[in-house]
Amino acid sequence: MQNASFNASDLKFDPPTFPVNFLSDQLEINYGLIGLLKPLAGERDQNHLLTTSDGRKFVLKVASGHEDRGVIDYQISVLKHVERKAPTLNIPRNIMTIDGDDFALIRDAAGQEYVMRLLSYVDGVPFGSQTQPNEAIIYDAGKFQGALCMALTDFSHPAQGHFMPWDISRGVVLSPSLRVSKFGEVERLVLPLLDHFENTVLPKLNSFRKQTIHNDAHDGNMLVSKEGFKGLIDFGDIVHAPVIQDAAIPLTRFVGLTDDPLKYGGLYLEGFSRSLPLYTEEIDLLYDLLLLRAALTIQLMDFRIKNNDRNENDLIKGYPRLVKMLENLISLDQSELTHVFHAAIKKEQSNDQ
Repeated sequence: MQNASFNASDLKFDPPTFPVNFLSDQLEINYGLIGLLKPLAGERDQNHLLTTSDGRKFVLKVASGHEDRGVIDYQISVLKHVERKAPTLNIPRNIMTIDGDDFALIRDAAGQEYVMRLLSYVDGVPFGSQTQPNEAIIYDAGKFQGALCMALTDFSHPAQGHFMPWDISRGVVLSPSLRVSKFGEVERLVLPLLDHFENTVLPKLNSFRKQTIHNDAHDGNMLVSKEGFKGLIDFGDIVHAPVIQDAAIPLTRFVGLTDDPLKYGGLYLEGFSRSLPLYTEEIDLLYDLLLLRAALTIQLMDFRIKNNDRNENDLIKGYPRLVKMLENLISLDQSELTHVFHAAIKKEQSNDQ
């Protein structure tokens, strides 16, 4: 879609809107569970936190009616694979229905079918709610993400080639539909970067090793507690893409929105490469990938706001932070940051010897 125009439905930013009482009935029918449903934000799925009368918690997800069944199976299969391959990694587990199925089918008033799933609840608070970065947490977050990538090195699925707008390797950042923004920040910050992305960054990125990756480890999906890093949620953006992309996404925040980007960026990369070694050519491109992710984030958030996304108020509230992140990244010395990244992975290599 890099040269194509599109609308919100093309990107499947259209979660269902089932009434809570209907979902409660379907939960009891299909999972035998009764409890309180609290709405959660969702870009593509309708999400609710379920709390049962005995205090257990789950996450209810209803996929968009336009979502391909194969993609839903892809997401479920990834969770099952990681549970088998790396059971200590704290991620959601897919809960079976009463009949032993991975999901239930529900219908709206017009008879259209939707996939309803139930996931285990991962305890903790989003890293983004923390005011002061914790060095141990950032290192452990990198170590966790690298371990997750390692667990998925031997995973494959028929739907792994599906289109996901958040896959930076797809070049969605170049789309004409994302070049005009409501607030003018795309024109000011992103457009000057597009030639570099198209002619240099994307060709190199797509020459690197690929596998299934989480692709969404931003600070709202990384969970922490007073004890440290807790786990990772939201596997709705998984893709088959370059491995280095999975490190770039959280680094965009740790480098772009901390008071010491060199230190925190190095710590995260040390942790990541502790679990999964990275290559020199991947590190050489990493700074550009931070710019690419930050640019696409501004574009897609602005696009959702322009298209009256149901989470529009929250998106507008968070938008200045995204702009600041890209501004900060642009202001950094690329060679200095890249040197720190190389030193971080060399440190882990020397520790293994």
